[in-house]
Amino acid sequence: MSPALQRPHVLIVSDDAELVGFLGEGLIYAGFWTSTIASALQTLEVFRLRSFDIVILDAALGGIGALELVRRLRGHADRSQIGERTDVPILVIAGLEREIAMNEELRATVDQVLVAPIEIEVLAADLDRIVTHWRRVHPERRWADEAAFEKR
Repeated sequence: MSPALQRPHVLIVSDDAELVGFLGEGLIYAGFWTSTIASALQTLEVFRLRSFDIVILDAALGGIGALELVRRLRGHADRSQIGERTDVPILVIAGLEREIAMNEELRATVDQVLVAPIEIEVLAADLDRIVTHWRRVHPERRWADEAAFEKR
């Protein structure tokens, strides 16, 4: 695959339309592919079918919540009979420090936690750094969208 096509595919998981719009549009301009999902349960289903290069997760996610989603993605939940769904980096965004301050388990199970306000340029640099490190540790792993580009 051409280096020009090796753009990380970011999955944004949030039920906050304003946050999704901000991240989705901003990260495309910063050089990432983006997909969005509004529910933790939908995210688990999607990971049965495909992968992403990094996940951005809203700390205030409704439903089963951010912590339980991370547990299930990593295969650490009591209800997770499937095992690990993904080992790609996960970054959590909190609107307020208190959303994440009390949740040490969530903080310990993700690759980075950011608290709003967030600038796209800073976020893009963080994502690039995290994905670059992860790819160095996993050189055998393909980009999430590599197979789609090979079919062209």
